[in-house]
Amino acid sequence: MTDETLKRECSIDLSFPFYPHETAGERLRTIADYMEREGLGGELYLGGRSVELLEAKIADIIGKPDAVWFPTGTMAQGVAARLYSQRTGRRQILLHPTSHLELHESGSYAHVHGLNANMIGEWSRPLVADDLQADAACAIIELPQRHNGGALPNWDELTNIKQRAAELDVPLHMDGARIWGTRPFYGNRSYAEISEGFSSVYVSFYKEIGALAGAALSGDSDFCEEARTWRARMGGLTVAPWPAVPDTLRLLERRLPMMPDFVAQTGKLAASLATIDGVVVTPEPPHVNMMHVQWACDAETAKAARDEAARQTGVWLCGSVWALERDDRCAMELVIGERALSYDHQPIVDAVTIMMQTIRAARRN
Repeated sequence: MTDETLKRECSIDLSFPFYPHETAGERLRTIADYMEREGLGGELYLGGRSVELLEAKIADIIGKPDAVWFPTGTMAQGVAARLYSQRTGRRQILLHPTSHLELHESGSYAHVHGLNANMIGEWSRPLVADDLQADAACAIIELPQRHNGGALPNWDELTNIKQRAAELDVPLHMDGARIWGTRPFYGNRSYAEISEGFSSVYVSFYKEIGALAGAALSGDSDFCEEARTWRARMGGLTVAPWPAVPDTLRLLERRLPMMPDFVAQTGKLAASLATIDGVVVTPEPPHVNMMHVQWACDAETAKAARDEAARQTGVWLCGSVWALERDDRCAMELVIGERALSYDHQPIVDAVTIMMQTIRAARRN
């Protein structure tokens, strides 16, 4: 039985996508209804009203003069790094060892943009001010850090990072793919307050927001105009963005107000999981609507245990099991989105308990 077949047989599904299931036809009809209600048309080449509305909305939310829609985050962040290299005359960018640019983009910053990276900080913790180094084109900081279970620097440390970057004259770029869940951890400060001190911010629309596709870069006006030029050069001047862009507008309205509930539910679930003997939740408590459950085994053993738990409980816990620094340690990524708000936690706890028992039995053998 394949993973997809087993997942479809489960009554609880915590894997991506995190929003309620709907067919492609249902999704398109919902988008069409929204477009008709809001007077949005089938625009061409990113030149219509829906793109203008979305870019203005993101600029306002993030607190920057401008924003630019991109079809993918990989394209957006590569362009950002390139622009800072052009501005500073430096080819080196600063990345955390778990950065998306390093682990999930096949070295695009080097192969596409001709940049090199210096890894700073430690795999197992968020970046701190002392990790920053001088003479770099930019430092790219992920808030929150996915491969640390959504961990964030506390407010004082984030302030120190911003101040240290300014002292070193190193532009800060935020990989804010999952910024939407950060406000509760930062005392409900606005996204603009969190983003202050960053020269630019990237946000994703298809993860917790759940839009069809897309991302945005926000920054100063000159930066964004240059980013539009590079978007065109890289083939990102999408002919017909109208399904994805209006979808993003409608879902920002729906899901941003729900983020505190996602974060609160994540904290409650983490507290329940932490009562299981041998289970390690990181961070504890969670900082955003994500956490990791760490296992003392390799990723393949953990996936087999996940499958056994799914067969016994009807709970599909995750799609991603990440290898950590050592081959005998891995982490299961759990994210709470709109679909998971309706789930009872006890079956999830039961499934994680079975995973723990299965992994222990495999280690004995």
